[in-house]
Amino acid sequence: VSVGVINTDMMQDGQTLGQASGHNITLSVKEGKVMVNNSANIITSIRATNGIIHVIDAVLLPPQ
Repeated sequence: VSVGVINTDMMQDGQTLGQASGHNITLSVKEGKVMVNNSANIITSIRATNGIIHVIDAVLLPPQ
């Protein structure tokens, strides 16, 4: 969960986003596709009344 609203077209390669948990995620953008922490692709984005849900194809676990 990230505080704020960011569309995929606003995401930049190497961008770091802070999460509500206090950890960060890093975005990679290559050929128009967005990856989170070099392990999960954003498949689709769903606009909700309180923000945007970015659906990914992997499970992100907090750092240990």
